[in-house]
Amino acid sequence: MKILTAALTALCMGAATLASAEDKLIFNTQDFRPFTFLEKGEVAGPGTELVKLICKSSEIQCEFNLLDWTIAQQQAKEKQVDGLYVIGWNEQRSQWLHYSLPILKTSYGFFVNESDTRQYSTLYNFSEHQVGVFGPSNTSKTLETIGTAMPTMKIVLAKDDLLSFRMLSDKKVDSVYSNRDVGFEILRQLGLKNIRFAWNHKSINYYVGFVKGHTSRKVINKFNKTLRQLYKDGEAQKVLDKYQLESSM
Repeated sequence: MKILTAALTALCMGAATLASAEDKLIFNTQDFRPFTFLEKGEVAGPGTELVKLICKSSEIQCEFNLLDWTIAQQQAKEKQVDGLYVIGWNEQRSQWLHYSLPILKTSYGFFVNESDTRQYSTLYNFSEHQVGVFGPSNTSKTLETIGTAMPTMKIVLAKDDLLSFRMLSDKKVDSVYSNRDVGFEILRQLGLKNIRFAWNHKSINYYVGFVKGHTSRKVINKFNKTLRQLYKDGEAQKVLDKYQLESSM
């Protein structure tokens, strides 16, 4: 009887350990203000707050790393972590990532110098522009698609968003194509007062990406179910409201 009891105890402990290991997720992200950033040595921002809320509500243990984006993605491809956030959808990533339900909504559009007082109403208003953009990135890929239809547009790739906006402030480019919320955050960071948002091109959703063949589908389903419920209850929207961000639900 003692042997049987010990065996059952060991089996139960093993099952509990397995469940605990299964319901643990490690996420990589990048410094992508205003959505994710480091604050007092901790990964913070509305994207992080929202994912943490989902983890806590679904009783999933989650860890967060903020890394250079190239390294963050490489670790995910090598299945060293379970997922990436905050990310936009693209065909290449969909080959190796399962996407969550959308966690928040933003948009891409054009910023211009305040000295440019023209009213922009269509995409073709930018056809003669030199357009700054951070790339390679999802944003630059979207702009390159636009550029194929407007060969008179010149795309100026920059190593980061800050450089693009500095160039626009100095009138070295005619406009900058950027995530709207990222653009406003950069203007705040740099203290640039001579740039305005001129035209909204397209709304986009941001997601959590889970590594295919590595992350349990059971845990992904639990994550999505909790996310949907948090939006239904209004708890997820409370996080976004603090940062003046839009819900995608």
